[in-house]
Amino acid sequence: MQFNSNQLTKVVIIAAICVFSTQFGVTVIAPLLGEWVEASETPSFVSALIFSAFTLVSTPLSVPGGIISDKFGRKPLIVAGLLLYAVASALFPFSNNTYDWIFVRALQGAGAGLFFPAVTALLAEVTSYEERGHALSVYNIGLGVGLAAGPISGGVLFDIYGIRMPFFLCVVFALLSVVLVLLFVPEPKERLKRKRKRLALGDRERKALTLSCVVIFFGIGVAAIMGALFSPFAFAPESLKLSVGIIGTILSAMFAVFVILQTGFNRLMKLIGEIILSIVGLFLCACGLFVLYFATSIPELFIMSVFLGAGLGAISLGTLTLASKAAGEGEREQEGKVMGIYYTVFYAGLGGVPLVCGALSDVFGARLLFLAYAVLLFVLMIVVWRVGVFSARKG
Repeated sequence: MQFNSNQLTKVVIIAAICVFSTQFGVTVIAPLLGEWVEASETPSFVSALIFSAFTLVSTPLSVPGGIISDKFGRKPLIVAGLLLYAVASALFPFSNNTYDWIFVRALQGAGAGLFFPAVTALLAEVTSYEERGHALSVYNIGLGVGLAAGPISGGVLFDIYGIRMPFFLCVVFALLSVVLVLLFVPEPKERLKRKRKRLALGDRERKALTLSCVVIFFGIGVAAIMGALFSPFAFAPESLKLSVGIIGTILSAMFAVFVILQTGFNRLMKLIGEIILSIVGLFLCACGLFVLYFATSIPELFIMSVFLGAGLGAISLGTLTLASKAAGEGEREQEGKVMGIYYTVFYAGLGGVPLVCGALSDVFGARLLFLAYAVLLFVLMIVVWRVGVFSARKG
C-alpha cells in the first residue's frame, strides 16, 4: 500500500524526527558515560559490558520485533521502542553505579530492537521502489543529525545546566516523537487475525538481502572501531597529541558529511544502483582508513573524517534500500522480518567488530589494525562486485 504524496511526505519526516530522537538519546550520553566509567575504575570486563549492553539486547530483539510488526502493525512497535528510550533517559540521571548504567543501556537496546525494524519496514511498506531511496535518505539525515548533535549537546548542556538537562531533553524528544506517530502516522494495513507466514524470498531477493547484511556488518564496523579505538589512549602517535575535544570534533565532522551527502547519494543510486553505491561506500571507507594509517597531522585526520563520513553514508543508504527492496512490493507482509534480519546483522557488527578489533589492537596496535581493516574492505569490494554485479550481468 502506498500513501498519497502528502501522506508520504508526512510519514517520512516523522520517521526522520523519530530516528533523530533515538540517536540523540543514545549519543548524548557518550561524553558523560565515558568519563564516569573511567572515574569509577571498574574492571575492563564490566566497562565493556556497559557499552555493549545496548547491542547485546538489541541484536536478539530485532527479528522478533520485525515479525511482531508484520503481524500487529508498525505503530505499536515504533511507539514501544520510543517509550523505552524515554524511560531509559529518565532513569539515567538517577543511575549511580555500573549496574544501573548496564540496565539503562539495556533498556535503550530493547527500544532499538523494537523501533528500527518497525520504522524502516513502515517506510518500505508505504513507498514504491522509485520512492524508496528518497524516503530512506531523509530518514538517514535524521539519523546522522542525531549522531552528530548528541555528543556535543550532552557536554554543553551538562556543563551549563547540570546532569538532568541533557536527559530531560532526550525524554522530550522521545515523547514528542510518540505523539507525532500516534496522531499523524496511519497504519498502512489491517493486521487483525493475520496468520504468521514464513519468509518467502526468491533467489534474487535472498541474494540482495545477504549482500546488504554482509556489507553493513563490516561497514558499520568502521564507525564502531572509530568510537572504540580512536581515542587519546588507543591512537596517539608521538607526533599527535589529541585532546578529547579534537577527537569529538573530528567524529562530528564525519557525521556531518554523512548527513550532507545523503541527497546526492540518493540521486547517484538511481543511476548506478544500490549494490554499486555500497561498493563505492566500501572504497571510501577503505581510503579513509588508509589516510588514518599514514596520518601525521590533524588536517589529515579531518580528511579521513570526510572519507569515512561519505563512505558510511553511501553504505547505509545503499544497503538499507537494497534490504528493503528484498522484501518486495505488494501483499507479502514480510517487511518487518526482512528489516529485522538486516538490523540483527547491523547490531552484531556494531557490537562484535569493536570487541574483536579491540583485542587485536592490544596485540598489533591501532594503526596496523586500521590498515588491515582497509585491506579487508578492499577484498569485500571485490567479493560484492563478483557476487552482486558481475553475476547479475552474466546472468
